[in-house]
Amino acid sequence: MDELRVFSNTHWIVTHRRDSRYNGYLVISSEETASGLSDLSDEAMSTLGLVMKTSERLLAKVYSPYKVMFYKLGFSPGFNAHFHVAPVSEDLLAEISKHPGYSDNPDGNDAIVFLSREYCERPLTAGEAEKQLSTVHLLRASL
Repeated sequence: MDELRVFSNTHWIVTHRRDSRYNGYLVISSEETASGLSDLSDEAMSTLGLVMKTSERLLAKVYSPYKVMFYKLGFSPGFNAHFHVAPVSEDLLAEISKHPGYSDNPDGNDAIVFLSREYCERPLTAGEAEKQLSTVHLLRASL
């Protein structure tokens, strides 16, 4: 996973989502073994805001999105507390609105589901993995 690391601190690691073909789709993961925020140390929680702020600024700088979206799911067992972070572009919203299974006026919920279903949830090809690593290098260099 270190090859997908964009940045980290003592309590959090920010990586590109490992199965994502969507550039800049990040995951902020706790270094502490805990699935809920209430189970994390005060020290971890006190640094989360700065990590989120840095992530948002980085994605805004690199992609100039319409919105940077954060969401916490936590249904899958075995994962530490984590947040998904995605730069939502006007192009993505247009793509969603043209898809027959989604609203023609998409919102954040549509974006979350669409990104997961259309850009993730399956193994990357060799070319996609190479492109993803290039994205990680770009993000690291843009910090």
